[in-house]
Amino acid sequence: MRAVTGIRSFLRALRKSWRRPVSLMVVPYGPLPAWRLRFSVPFLLFMAALWTGITLWAGYVAGRNLDYYVTKADNRVLSARVAYVSGEMERGRKYIELTRKTDEQMRHMLGMGSRNAIIRDDGDNGGEGGAPSSDANSLRRALEKKAAWISDSVFRNGMRQVTEQSQRALAGFQEIAWYITNQRSMYRATPAIWPAPGAVTSPFGYRMSPFESDYGEFHPGVDISNRPDTPIRATADGVVRHAGWAAGYGQAVLLDHGFAYSTLYGHAAKLEVKEGQQVKRGQIIARMGTTGRSTGSHVHYEVWQSGKPVNPVKYMTAVADKPARED
Repeated sequence: MRAVTGIRSFLRALRKSWRRPVSLMVVPYGPLPAWRLRFSVPFLLFMAALWTGITLWAGYVAGRNLDYYVTKADNRVLSARVAYVSGEMERGRKYIELTRKTDEQMRHMLGMGSRNAIIRDDGDNGGEGGAPSSDANSLRRALEKKAAWISDSVFRNGMRQVTEQSQRALAGFQEIAWYITNQRSMYRATPAIWPAPGAVTSPFGYRMSPFESDYGEFHPGVDISNRPDTPIRATADGVVRHAGWAAGYGQAVLLDHGFAYSTLYGHAAKLEVKEGQQVKRGQIIARMGTTGRSTGSHVHYEVWQSGKPVNPVKYMTAVADKPARED
């Protein structure tokens, strides 16, 4: 009973307080009069609830707008980056296409043949430069959309194509460089000059023996006669495989030029090189003489290709009166 009586007393006191007004007095400094405002408790509670609701609503709206503007700014930054990457990819494709055309022109000038034709013969049609038009159009369409709608696969495919085309272009130029180097080495290894100035006294092929007039023999080289000690020069770059006495040839020099070429210089009076020495075209390797089976001062010159003697005359395109120019 006491508890119920206490609750009833509290409710009566609360009801009395609810009905009482609340006074708010504003006392300004200076001559202005004081203000007194009176509000009821229900009105104050309503204003507090209204203020709380307005504050929450303002915070929600501000948060949504902030997220929108942040997302919009991020999209603009992303779009700018996408446009930059796309421009770089497009410039890369143009340079790759230019290198492809340069590759074809160099191959045509060098007589190598088209690399695209070689690739197609191997069953691969992907050797041509430039990106497919469908991929390029997809990339352009993607740039017209919002950044959020751009597919990552478009950029991955674009970068993959640029990488593959760059690798093919690099391989093409490496192939051209190898071809030029190989051709230069082959040119330097191919006999191309006279071994010595003078007159051809005995050609390549069958002849009557100078020692037995009624006996024919095969002459595997040419004889070039001149004064004793006339310089004998290497007709191509090579390595000295033999420098010394050889039966029938007297003092002789054998050069290995690579690419299946070798040359022999016989009947020398003096040798100017040693075995294992590297020599260049036009370098003096011996002096003309009449050692060995010889009837006078001359050089016996042989050219061997793939293990067989060939006519040296077709390789004697320049007179060896001075070292050949380095190519």
